[in-house]
Amino acid sequence: MRFSLLGSLVLPLALVLGCSPGDVSLGSMTYPANPPLKLTEPAATVPNGACPGSLRTVKSGPDIYGAWWEVRDDSSAILMVGRSVDQGRTWKIAQPADTLDRGLAGCTRPAPAIAADSSTNYVDIAYFLVSQEGPGVFFTHSMDARTLGTGDGIFHSPVPVAYGDHPSHVSVAGVGDKLVVAYEDPNGELNTVGLALSQTMGHIFEQRVIISQPAMPARDPMVAMRGDSVTVQWWERPDSVLVGGRVAVRSASW
Repeated sequence: MRFSLLGSLVLPLALVLGCSPGDVSLGSMTYPANPPLKLTEPAATVPNGACPGSLRTVKSGPDIYGAWWEVRDDSSAILMVGRSVDQGRTWKIAQPADTLDRGLAGCTRPAPAIAADSSTNYVDIAYFLVSQEGPGVFFTHSMDARTLGTGDGIFHSPVPVAYGDHPSHVSVAGVGDKLVVAYEDPNGELNTVGLALSQTMGHIFEQRVIISQPAMPARDPMVAMRGDSVTVQWWERPDSVLVGGRVAVRSASW
């Protein structure tokens, strides 16, 4: 899933966490009339067996990559990732990316998030799952996306981003070896949006920070990167409102 960035990513810096070159600097929170992130997910046929609404896609080079959930008989799920070489009409190349779910939510779970970088041939997946060690937000990736489905498209062992019981919507973006995951914090009583940052392709998340304001529930984050700049966008809305709300935006750099 890809988001286009309209306008500048750089906002005035209001909060600096640390002073070393690798630390993240957060910009001021804004509420723009025209939000900078727009969903540009390519259309594709829903794979057989996929949970309704769970397919997320991204275009990388000539191909389209997709991630979706398939439910087992016991209502746990398998995270599937596929590559389409015919513009999303068919998914002849697909394989499991994470089979460790122990939850019983069936198809009533948040969709995974997917990003791809044609310059590195990486495919990145972030998602909420109930693993043996506990529920939370996890990340996995393949470093050779073009070999998916051939026996060589290996997905690395899942890396925990944040543990917690609340099913979380997530978003992921990467540029080269830098990677970010924006997620609804699965821990708090009040929904907040967190940002996890990695300079090692997601093998380790060196920094995590809550970026939304604590007084207003924050939901459905989107994240995009350009160079060292990150833009995170989410909805602010009270629990009594099911959809919509006020769009908040915050930048980060590191």
